[in-house]
Amino acid sequence: MSSTNKTGYLGLNSWLGSDVPNHDDFNADNRIVDDAVRDHNENEDIHTTADEKAAWNQPFVITSFTGNGNSTRNITITNSFEPSWGIIFKAGYTPTVVDIDNRSKYNYFGFFTKNGSNIGLTLSGKKLTVTQSAISILGNEMRNYNENGSPYVIIAFR
Repeated sequence: MSSTNKTGYLGLNSWLGSDVPNHDDFNADNRIVDDAVRDHNENEDIHTTADEKAAWNQPFVITSFTGNGNSTRNITITNSFEPSWGIIFKAGYTPTVVDIDNRSKYNYFGFFTKNGSNIGLTLSGKKLTVTQSAISILGNEMRNYNENGSPYVIIAFR
């Protein structure tokens, strides 16, 4: 015999002293509880998804490469997300060098975004295209994001 009363929320059996519980009642209650817990745990409206947790745990990625001197080069940013912005710089070097004698400025630091970047940098998905200037840009500026043998660091943000 099932219970005389049921719980208000899940409808589980709530026996009185005169009720006679049976195995089917317990099994039915277990199914109700199991279904409720499963539905709760799988509800992404109230729980964090694995992708959301990954986003919180990895808001940026740091990678590096050694320049090969080519005028342009594609660097693939290998990580679990597509960056929205970042910075690049020559490791252990100043962001800019001004050569007064040759009236030139050499840039070793830059910003890149999905929507626009410093001249000489282009971000498309996980691919960052870097430029190594052979001639001056804008009159006297040189973009040095792929100087042969030089180490570069990229910090890309979600």
